[in-house]
Formats: sequence, structure tokens, C-alpha cells
Amino acid sequence: MRNFLGLILCVCLLFSGNCFAMQFSQPVKIGGICLNQSTKQGISVEDASYNNGDYYTGVLKNNRSTYGKGVARFGNDKDALYVHYNYYTDLGKFYFGDKDKQNTIVPPNIITIYDIYKIRSNEGITIYPLYRFYSAESDYFIIGRRTDGRFVKYIDTKEITKRYFGENTHVIYKNISTQGDTLTMEYQRYGNKQIVEGEFYFKWDDNAQWFSVKQGSEKVVRS
Repeated sequence: MRNFLGLILCVCLLFSGNCFAMQFSQPVKIGGICLNQSTKQGISVEDASYNNGDYYTGVLKNNRSTYGKGVARFGNDKDALYVHYNYYTDLGKFYFGDKDKQNTIVPPNIITIYDIYKIRSNEGITIYPLYRFYSAESDYFIIGRRTDGRFVKYIDTKEITKRYFGENTHVIYKNISTQGDTLTMEYQRYGNKQIVEGEFYFKWDDNAQWFSVKQGSEKVVRS
């Protein structure tokens, strides 16, 4: 028995990258927040576990589905995500992160719609992919809560587009998933009268406590 346990220990030491590497859960949608799409008046909040917002009192008098200013919470556990919003002074700007507004991340672009996802890990780091919709495009802004509770920005696919394809390229990102310590994201790239599909792989680096980026092969799906 002792020899058998010793063998298991040796195997784990030899392949420690597999035994002890970061393991991500699959993303789960936990809610959404956006500018009201029917009238562009007020903030709409979807599936929040708590929302202390005041009802928007602009053009839509007594409307019970849009809010003016407040804080929404998505989830009920220690990994709950808070979103601070103020339609009156910060139109289109959302503060994602902690209950304390000082520990939040603000995406740099004014986007109307966010779907909010959560990815847990076995090392106490929680990832929140924010899926953004605007015009005919969609992409991800990914933030995370570190083990010390601080929020950081990990991935902005606008930056990925600029780095790999150039600033003026139309790229749609979709279908984020996980496998072990890697996030996989599909994309469609439009240009030169073609539609090209591919994937990006974001692998967690324990030493850097960050994600590396690798682009997969592409294929033309329409020309």
C-alpha cells in the first residue's frame, strides 16, 4: 500500500502541471445589464439577486422595468458581482466588481448591452466574462477577482482585434468555453469580401498569474 501511494505521489510530481494546474468551470450566465433598448431611457437589469436602484423618472413616468441610479448584485455568495450604474451622470458607463466602488473595473467603451457570465476556478480566482453587444458587433471584456479580493481586467477582445487584425477589422467574438486551464473563444472575421472563422486560446500561467494568448488556425466560410 505504501509503495502504491508513493507511486501516485511520484506520478503527480512528474506531471504536476496536470495534477495541480488551474481548472476552470464552464461559464454560467448570471445576469445582464444594459441601456433600455426600446426607448434608450434608463437602465434595464436582468436576473439580479439584489438591486437597490431607483426607478427611472425621466420620460417614462412610473416605469417599473428601468432604473436611474443604483447598485445591482449578481449572485449571493462571496463571488457575487456588483454593478454600479448612474443613468443621469454616467450614461452607458458601468462599474463592475466589488460592493466598494473603489474596487471596480470600468470598460473603456460605451456599450449598450452586457451579458454577465461567471467562471470559477479551483485556486480561488473567479473570472467574469462580460459579453458586449453594440451595433452589428459583439465581443468580450473579461475581468476577474483575485484571491486577495481585488478586481483586475484580464482580456479585452478589442485589444486582441487590434493586435492580430488591425484597428478597422470587423470581428465578432462568441461561444466562450473552458478546458482545464484554458479559455477558448470563437470568432468570425470580416474583410476582403470574405468571412473567416477561427479561435483564440487563453491559457492560464501560474507563474505570471495571467493569461497567455494563442491564435488557432482559420478557415474561410464565405467568399
